[in-house]
Amino acid sequence: MKSLTFFFALTAVVLTSGEVIAQSASVGAVATAFCDPLMSEDRIDLDDENEDDEFEYTQTFRYDLEVAEQLTTRQQIMNVLFEEKWNYETNEPIERHELCAAEENYVVLWTKLLQPTDSGKMNIDAEGFMSIRKDGTFKFVFAERPYLGTWKLDGVEMVLTAKWLNDGEPYRTPVEFVKTPVETKDGNGDEYNTVDEMYRLGGFRFYRIPTTVKGGQQNCSCANQGG
Repeated sequence: MKSLTFFFALTAVVLTSGEVIAQSASVGAVATAFCDPLMSEDRIDLDDENEDDEFEYTQTFRYDLEVAEQLTTRQQIMNVLFEEKWNYETNEPIERHELCAAEENYVVLWTKLLQPTDSGKMNIDAEGFMSIRKDGTFKFVFAERPYLGTWKLDGVEMVLTAKWLNDGEPYRTPVEFVKTPVETKDGNGDEYNTVDEMYRLGGFRFYRIPTTVKGGQQNCSCANQGG
């Protein structure tokens, strides 16, 4: 089976010598205990591998102007967040066929953990795939290390619990669809305005990605391409 191209249209801009500037956000800092020697307060992990790229960009994510809409039913939350779908009453599985009509599909979340800094900007503290599983566990893979925890849905709020998250205390948050205005200026001084659309679990922001494997990104088998 082929792998999907790793592309998420992050406002369609890759930074080279530029930087990400963010206005203050309402979400406070989330205590984490990642095992990564490269972690630092000033880490911005959006550098292009090609240092000879002639283009330079500066982006300002206007978190102060963003609009958030809370998901208000368990069905909405399940469809957005959960790796699989099932009937809450009977526990029977419900197949997805979003990506390929001939294969059951799952959901993986490309996730960024944003943290406010002392200077009032927002820092990308960690990023990687997250999977929220039917068995009540979740996994966030950062720096090739799996960080595990458990979850429960309390009404329409998610509660994440892990030793490495929120000092080990349950982390309660609504599930929200967020639109963030983005102001981009290129090396010529031209400015562009776009909107970054993603979902939010407190400090975690993510893109929902249909996939044919659990916990990773993969598209339909060759036999089912275009089917």
